[in-house]
Amino acid sequence: MWHWIRRWRDWAVNERLPLHRVRSQAQPMHCSYEKAGLTLPHSPVPWNADAVLVEATLRLPPPARRKADYTLRIDGGPPVVAEQLRRGEARDDTHRLSFRIPTPAATCTARLFWKQHLLGETVVPILTADAFLRDLELASPTLFVRLGDQMVASSTFVATQCRGLTATAVVRSKTHLAALADLGLRVEFRSDRTGTVEEVSIPLTSSQLAAREVLASASPRKVPRRLGAWSATWKVGDKVLGVSRAKGISQRTFAASLRVSDTRFVVETRTGSHLSRQAPPHGEAQRVGPAFLIASREAGMAGLCDLRVVAQVAGAVAPPLLQEKTLLITDGPTLFAPGTLDAGELEQLISFELRLGKLLLGLLPLHPVPEATFNSEGGFKPPPAFAWSPLADDELTERLGKLMG
Repeated sequence: MWHWIRRWRDWAVNERLPLHRVRSQAQPMHCSYEKAGLTLPHSPVPWNADAVLVEATLRLPPPARRKADYTLRIDGGPPVVAEQLRRGEARDDTHRLSFRIPTPAATCTARLFWKQHLLGETVVPILTADAFLRDLELASPTLFVRLGDQMVASSTFVATQCRGLTATAVVRSKTHLAALADLGLRVEFRSDRTGTVEEVSIPLTSSQLAAREVLASASPRKVPRRLGAWSATWKVGDKVLGVSRAKGISQRTFAASLRVSDTRFVVETRTGSHLSRQAPPHGEAQRVGPAFLIASREAGMAGLCDLRVVAQVAGAVAPPLLQEKTLLITDGPTLFAPGTLDAGELEQLISFELRLGKLLLGLLPLHPVPEATFNSEGGFKPPPAFAWSPLADDELTERLGKLMG
């Protein structure tokens, strides 16, 4: 009788009592996965993961601390023995139980057993290739052109000035980008004129693969110096994420697109400096100089041009040069202020001219627009010859507005 009671006590200690304590102290199970040397938690498991890790944290009494007693079963499949059972950092009975299993083909349920007793279960979510590619996004694809020592985002550039082309974009996913380690991220540079294609692969670092958003860039080995359109196509596997385009134009076309959008005078007084639409009256300023706002009519333009400003002097054969400078011109206004002259020198000047080579781009006269003189019989004396400028155009618009108002 005593032997029977002792066997029943040993069975209860080894089978029932540990099970009761394990169940009462069990914590939720967690899934993570391994890919490209990374262990990534809290995310769906991609179809191409190297392995799936399932972990559970339990408070185990001494009779229930044998690793071989714990198995994991995937939707009725063969049991998988625990890979590791280790004590937690706290000074109690907390232990961490971990399993390493191959990546399932589809979303499934993993059930944790102690011997034949179910302790808990968790869902292993599998992210398919189609779902990953469907949620992959390309944001802000941009082409940067190297002009001299500057990198400029543009869609139009002077072909002969180009020293390099770089495509940049933000690659974004709802999950970690680790699945790209097998698919590969690349950019195809294509010349529409010649049909040549150059493919550039973009390797990602471990920190980028662990992120959900990265800024990527690629440059072709061949510098695009021919006229015509160029495209940069972003691809992952066979899927096209996005395309950015640019075109190379000639120096002549670029020069023809330049315009002076506005002119101003830089006025320096004893109290400071400011911009003015009209030349200041005599004695109000110490120094005065021109300011031109130059832009291109080509959308997304970026080009370098050698601009110079000369001062027209009455009776002078060769107008004096104020400044010559190479400027980056875009489709937005670029300010070119070559400096100022002593106010006493302005009496000898007629105007300031902005030139590109022999091409006159803009004119800033120093004298007001002349007026026609009318007589009592309705006739008029025409004004002297006057070089038209944006300033004169603004003044004409203002006067017409007053007449119509």
